[in-house]
Amino acid sequence: MTTLAQLHTQLTHAAENIKKSQIMALFDSQPNRASEFTLSAAGLTLDFAKQAIDQSILNDLIEVSKLKQLKKQRDAQFSGELVNTTEQRAVLHTALRDTTQLAKNLPKVAQEIESTKARLLDFVSRFEQNKITGATEKAITDVISIGIGGSFFGPKMLEAALVDSHVNDINVHYLANIDGQQIKHTLAKLNAETTLIVVASKSWTTAETQLNMQAVMDWFKKTMSDTAIAKQWIALTAKPELAKQAGFSDEMIFPLWDFIGGRYSVWSTIALPLALKIGKANFEALLEGAANLDQHFLTAPESQNLPIIAAIIGYWQQQYLGENNLLVLPYGHALKTLPAYLQQLDMESNGKSVNLAGESIELSGPILWGAEGTNCQHSFMQLLHQGKQSAMIDFILPRIGESSYQQHHKAMIANCLGQSQALLQGKSLAQAESELAAQGLSKEEVNALAPHKVMPGNKGSNTLLIDDLSPRSLGALLAFYEHKVFVQGVLFGINSYDQWGVELGKQLGNQVLDAMASQNYEQLDPSTAHLLKTLTN
Repeated sequence: MTTLAQLHTQLTHAAENIKKSQIMALFDSQPNRASEFTLSAAGLTLDFAKQAIDQSILNDLIEVSKLKQLKKQRDAQFSGELVNTTEQRAVLHTALRDTTQLAKNLPKVAQEIESTKARLLDFVSRFEQNKITGATEKAITDVISIGIGGSFFGPKMLEAALVDSHVNDINVHYLANIDGQQIKHTLAKLNAETTLIVVASKSWTTAETQLNMQAVMDWFKKTMSDTAIAKQWIALTAKPELAKQAGFSDEMIFPLWDFIGGRYSVWSTIALPLALKIGKANFEALLEGAANLDQHFLTAPESQNLPIIAAIIGYWQQQYLGENNLLVLPYGHALKTLPAYLQQLDMESNGKSVNLAGESIELSGPILWGAEGTNCQHSFMQLLHQGKQSAMIDFILPRIGESSYQQHHKAMIANCLGQSQALLQGKSLAQAESELAAQGLSKEEVNALAPHKVMPGNKGSNTLLIDDLSPRSLGALLAFYEHKVFVQGVLFGINSYDQWGVELGKQLGNQVLDAMASQNYEQLDPSTAHLLKTLTN
């Protein structure tokens, strides 16, 4: 049996060889490469034929995943084992989509999830029937969603992505950051009588959320009675007793659980503002799309499994080809905030420095960044074509665009595929010289200008096609990236489900607040103390 050490040696040698070769040459040695390196499932199609990888390398990487017990760890997560070892918690966001797997081992937890989902959907259904009103019986026109992190990124991103699935005529306003200017301008245009306020906080102690909640509460009480809180304020929390103390009624408190991390919470009650916007049927379709991808992840063999293949390619690029960042390029305006959502998902999950045993490691998750196409082509793509930096790249492209502007979508397709092709093929000095000569330039002019038009190419990428921008397809897309992150966490040997760096930031933020209140800066480092004095004097 081949060991991990032997596979590492083989992959190291393979990387040395492939770095010296051209990706285009791989199409010559593998005539059906384009079709063989394309996989489809749950409304997604992954084309990885442009990557610097061959079948032998893929096979070795699959063996690595087997030796690292990927299947065992995957099944442990789906069945409710405590895979978040540092916090001794289960990780059950997949059960929010479908409880079938969980019910085999934890039927009571599965039943609680189902009953909470039924409550959420019933609330949305009653809202659609105009049975949810303000305290003065006026119809709700606006929703304020107060929450940060996963309470903000997921619902906000999906509201934009599912713009064609909006069915309820309400405006959702997200308050995440502690920016007084945003609060001022948001509240100035709202009527408290017709505004529903949703506070999302698992612990009910998150500083930003508490500060924003108090500001909105002060605004609300200027025109509404205390009893109106029970009618128009909703709490999404794991601490219902604290919400009750703040005046929230039992029927307006929806549970969160410790087994759902913030960055995986868009499938939970956290998505209530989104569900109010897109409606019950569309929210159910979102869950179904994610569940479809879950089933694919659970049942497809490794060689045909989209999240596994995407994950091991990324691992290959980092571990053996030296890449350290992932660029996500969605070609669709509706997906413009997807990179920010994926930043939290990937970097908060796999941005770690020790393995499961607490030992220092050299490699973990990549920096993730991105922007929408085609705008990106007029900013940072220049660096990728001709600069000295490189990146792992995911192009994301919907198959179907806006029906009333088909020419626009054709242009979007052409630009997306054109960019991936340009990165792959580049432009040689001979090609640049030939083009310039054809334009009538003199030999001297050609020699002077041609080097500036050379692009090395040989830069790989994935292209991920999604059937459309429907709730079902978007659900599958997000689940794909969730499982990819999980698989890479297994390959890195880390816990993808804690986030102690986030906790430290909260602690030190509170320390600075205390220093500001007491004007005692002894606990602060000299630079921070000096900055604070500069700001407060």
